[in-house]
Amino acid sequence: MRWRYRALWLCTWVVVVLTVVACQQAAPPAPTATLPPLPQNPNIEVFFNHNLTARYTDGYRNIERDGDDFEQIILEAIAQAQSSIDLAVQEFRLPKIAQALIDRRKQGLQVRLIIENTYNHGWTDYSAAEVAKFDERKRGKYDEFVRFADLDGDGRVSADETNQRDSIPMLRNAQFPYLDDTADGSRGSGLMHHKFMVVDGAAVIVTSANFTMSDMHGDFGVPTTFGNANNLVKIRDRAVAKLFTDEFNIMWGDGPGGQPDSRFGTKKPARKPVTVLVGDTPVQVKFSPDRRRVNFDDTSNGLIRKALASATKSTDLALFVFSEPRFTNLLEQRQQQGIQVRALVEPKFAYREYSSLLDMWGYVSTQDCRAEGDQRPWSQPIETAGVPNLPSGDMLHHKYGVVDGRTVITGSHNWSIAANHLNDETVLVLEDPVVAAHFQREFERLYRDSRRGAPKRVTETASRDCQTLRSVRAKVQKQRGRRRRAPERSQDRGDRTEPTDRTDQIEENAS
Repeated sequence: MRWRYRALWLCTWVVVVLTVVACQQAAPPAPTATLPPLPQNPNIEVFFNHNLTARYTDGYRNIERDGDDFEQIILEAIAQAQSSIDLAVQEFRLPKIAQALIDRRKQGLQVRLIIENTYNHGWTDYSAAEVAKFDERKRGKYDEFVRFADLDGDGRVSADETNQRDSIPMLRNAQFPYLDDTADGSRGSGLMHHKFMVVDGAAVIVTSANFTMSDMHGDFGVPTTFGNANNLVKIRDRAVAKLFTDEFNIMWGDGPGGQPDSRFGTKKPARKPVTVLVGDTPVQVKFSPDRRRVNFDDTSNGLIRKALASATKSTDLALFVFSEPRFTNLLEQRQQQGIQVRALVEPKFAYREYSSLLDMWGYVSTQDCRAEGDQRPWSQPIETAGVPNLPSGDMLHHKYGVVDGRTVITGSHNWSIAANHLNDETVLVLEDPVVAAHFQREFERLYRDSRRGAPKRVTETASRDCQTLRSVRAKVQKQRGRRRRAPERSQDRGDRTEPTDRTDQIEENAS
């Protein structure tokens, strides 16, 4: 009989262990000891959804968590508006903000919205046949929405639940005026990738976050996620607000249903960076994209490079996508002059063949082998570049750099060639140590637990010269050609092997 008791004891122990593990995986994030808050510039406030100095209750998931509540900051700005609200954001999925905009318009305010055409649909707009054809990633997002919208738990989304949870149908049902980047008569710009809001022509919110659960709060069905790591900047200044209103008006034209006089992408007029003094803080503003014939120094990437070139002590980067070889060429020069260079990139893109981290680790990227690159990797690879260690399901979605602890480069603009020449984007350069201290603290938080240096997957597969890289890529392309018919291969953008801007842009759309 003894063996039976032992077997029973063992089975009981296994059940207990599995139960504990399951509970740990499903439990919300445990409270974290908060850091003391940093001083804020009264005219330029900075927030982070992973901020360890603040806590809030996520009303969608009913959990208390660390971080600044981006959605509440935006809702408060909407509630305080007196005359007008202009919002341009790539993806718009938060129903509380949708309802707030609808309500303010009913109260007589001018409220306008521009989104990216890829996301100009509700999840409930899809038929069952269309849902059945979704790829794994899109089906996962669809299933996540169903869990989010199914308020009564009956496994389906009713018309009433749609009007409470599905933002785009909510706007349509309220006859709310909005448009996307096909309003110029085209199939859309590279990406309408802006993420800004102007209130009363007096204040601007600029963020790296899309208006989605995953970018602000976390995945609805995974309470251990904090949301993709993002920042939000609120600027109170009429001159800055006017620059953003002008950008919005160019894209808006005469609005929905009017003439196709909206302008997006490279149809917009070329404009050089503009500097505005906000209090005592110089703020530079630049909108993308620019045509290739525009002098590089006058483009958004040119502005970023100029800010990086000003470094005398240190440069710290926290980036979703990093694939502009002219940045790494400059950073190598600065590193050789004794300036500390540290970089963190989202893991999903850090190891791709176009990633600039490869260059910094002593390997060539496809971008480095382009005309814009110097056709070689860094001669002195660094061990201070790598990837952050975030909660499973969260991504590094920042697009910022800190120079010498006093200058910040931020906005919606990913550090890529595609963002420079294809996408509607914002770049801000803020020269203020008080503002920079917030971004620096966020970088140190990410860097402290990061994985730095080239991993085995890179050291075993990456090339150290462009000739070898081209040879390897030619073999891969030839093998793919054998497996596919030529017409199918030419139409499949996701399988392109040439380092085109469009490939880069596709990766930026992955968030």
